[in-house]
Amino acid sequence: MKRLMLVLALMVAIPVVLVGCSDSESETIEYSINDFVNAYNNEDYEMCTGFLVGIDATNKEAVKAALVSGHQMTGDVEITSIEDITINGSSATAKVTVVVQGQSQTNEISLSRVNGTWKFEGGDFFGNSGD
Repeated sequence: MKRLMLVLALMVAIPVVLVGCSDSESETIEYSINDFVNAYNNEDYEMCTGFLVGIDATNKEAVKAALVSGHQMTGDVEITSIEDITINGSSATAKVTVVVQGQSQTNEISLSRVNGTWKFEGGDFFGNSGD
C-alpha cells in the first residue's frame, strides 16, 4: 500500500514539476529579451553582447560598434509583447512585437541556451519580418 501511495504521489508531482520547469524557462527567455532591450536602450552595449551567440574577443568590439550604429538609427525600442515561446531542448523561438521609430513589428527570434543563459541567434531581433 505504501508503495502504491508513493507511485501515485510521484505521478501527480512529476507533471507539476515539469510544467513548472517549462514556465520557468519561458520566464527566463522573457527576462533575457527584456534585459537585452533595456541594455540596448540604456546604451550598455557591453551587456548586450552577453545576450548574443558567438561573441568573443575577435568580434566583440565590431558587434558593439554595430549596436551603437543601430541605436543611432533606431532610437529606443519598446517591447509590446512576447508570445508563442517554444522550447526544444537548448533551442527556443519567440514572437516579439516591438515598436521601432513609431512602427510596430513582430519578429520571430531564435535563441540558444549557452551556459545557462538564453542568447539570441543572428540579427533577427529588430528585423523587418512582421506587422
